[in-house]
Amino acid sequence: MSRSLLVAISLFFFWSLMAIACTRQPGLTPGPTTVPVGSESPVKPAWEQGWDKTVEAAKREGSIVVYTGAGTNEIAALRTGLGNAYGISIDSVTGRGAELTEKLLRARGAGLFLADVLMIGSSTTLTLKGAGVLAPLKPLLVLPEVVDPKVWYGGSHIYGDNEGIYTLQWNSFPDASTVVNTDLVKPGEITSNRDLLNTKWKRKIVLNDPTIAGKSQQWFQMVSRHLGIEFMREFAKQEPEINRDQRLQLEWVARGKYPILVGADTNVLAQLIRAGAPLQPVIAPDPLLASTNSQLSFPSKGPAPNAAKVFLNWFLTKEGQTVASKAFSIHSSRLDVPTNHLDPYLVRQPGLIYENAVHEDVVLAQPEAAKQAATIFGLGK
Repeated sequence: MSRSLLVAISLFFFWSLMAIACTRQPGLTPGPTTVPVGSESPVKPAWEQGWDKTVEAAKREGSIVVYTGAGTNEIAALRTGLGNAYGISIDSVTGRGAELTEKLLRARGAGLFLADVLMIGSSTTLTLKGAGVLAPLKPLLVLPEVVDPKVWYGGSHIYGDNEGIYTLQWNSFPDASTVVNTDLVKPGEITSNRDLLNTKWKRKIVLNDPTIAGKSQQWFQMVSRHLGIEFMREFAKQEPEINRDQRLQLEWVARGKYPILVGADTNVLAQLIRAGAPLQPVIAPDPLLASTNSQLSFPSKGPAPNAAKVFLNWFLTKEGQTVASKAFSIHSSRLDVPTNHLDPYLVRQPGLIYENAVHEDVVLAQPEAAKQAATIFGLGK
């Protein structure tokens, strides 16, 4: 064997041994196997896995039954929105609060649990809460954009019940129940409730009956708390014309029979303003009040609990609240819902704090407030 061949063989074995040694150094492990992108699905968080199961069950249930005082157009908008999002339909039972309460309680007394969702006023909702009908809402809130406190007015969901779990106030708008005729009241003449005591307005104010539930009674209660009951006694000396026909009251002011109305129906007000009536709401700062046109609550043992849960979460998303705000012409409690479709007086102003005029403590005080109002204004005699 030649010397050159021996050298070549030696070099071959040397470099082979070096390669083996390098691959077997202590502490070195083979690198991770490369997995093609998209070959494995990421694990979903627990809430999303649970949500997917809820949606599947909701689609099998197919529809929910909503007891509400809302009109057909409002319900139709919600039905379309929920159907497009999740393929779930809405059936509605409509009526006044007292009628719906009677229907619901009578059915449940017979062992029939017919309602999934309630969209009704505060007095009716609290009656049902007192009857032990309502289920807590908070455990049903799942979607991150729904539970995020930063997207809600005041930094949290607004509840109308003292426990803060049963009756969700999904809309919150300034109380515009004091209205003036702009042809008869100059700008700046009425900027607060105290201005109503000016003697020039004596016998020139219409007051919706404050002894019955509604805007006028809310005004009586909240202003009495803020300015004192003595303010109401002084206001009574203005001898306001007290009436219960809310359309007639606004028509009187629109025609100039009276320059001022306290306790106006904001729905009728919006209709007349759009028709060109010289009416302007006054948002009084003493105190600034916020109202709501309905509250959202759930009766226990509804027939479609999964579909109802999907509705609740969808309804409180930006998408759902935008549909609702446009359908009901009302300011959502969500901060990211557009307001360019609303009358300006129905829009909360940034940086201002509004008192909740339909919270449980206010509603429960209504009977006593009605008695006080009857005495002060000489009603019911």
